[in-house]
Amino acid sequence: MAVGIIGLGRLGGALAKGLARAGGFEVYAFSRTAASARDLLAGTEGIALLDSAEAVFERCDVVFVWMGPDDARAVLASCAEVVARRRPFLVSSTPGVRFDEFGPRWATTLPNVNLSVGQGATLLTWGEVPSDADREAVLAPLRACGAVYEVDAEDLGFYCGLTSNGPALYARVMDGWADTVADRHGYDRQLCREMVRQTVAGTIALQAGEGIDAAEVIRRVAHPGASTEQGLRVLDAHVEPVSEEVLRAMGQW
Repeated sequence: MAVGIIGLGRLGGALAKGLARAGGFEVYAFSRTAASARDLLAGTEGIALLDSAEAVFERCDVVFVWMGPDDARAVLASCAEVVARRRPFLVSSTPGVRFDEFGPRWATTLPNVNLSVGQGATLLTWGEVPSDADREAVLAPLRACGAVYEVDAEDLGFYCGLTSNGPALYARVMDGWADTVADRHGYDRQLCREMVRQTVAGTIALQAGEGIDAAEVIRRVAHPGASTEQGLRVLDAHVEPVSEEVLRAMGQW
């Protein structure tokens, strides 16, 4: 299956790496910054870096145009002839940028950078109800790089606080937790961060593997009156207010 990617920034680059990692796809990509694109894809097999956006549209029936709104419109306008002739399925990564002026087959996504390791979380909303073939053609490459959540267009901006913004927020919390312990006792920060990442990864695997929720994890860990229970009381008092404050600051409340 031929997949096109136009724009190899943080998200397009993550998709390219994820597809190369997954295998089974014929991927054609274009970036206006060819030198940085070559550096990004160094050592990555299965990605053909082409010289123009037009060349990507000529080869691919599904094209992820993952660029900023102005850049995406400019690329599509400059490739109007080949887009009209080839009628590829166009996939945006910018909410509010509708591609219906360039073709009838389009969708909007909000991916995250975890695509590169096959653990992405991508929000997707369809421009029009897709055919079964179009649906599978768009979902297949995204699912090869992680989970896909089909949501209504008006909800994209709220869910992205959990998915698209999520890696930065969660990584910051994990490092902050580790660094607090490290700095208080003079421990090695990297060692403490490794411990936190391993424990978080293990907790996620435990919940997924045994089908349990956070309440069950807490029941297994927090002995009555012991230190975990005391810590949870503080978290219970602050997590929701802080979460609301963060979402308000991001305009996602």
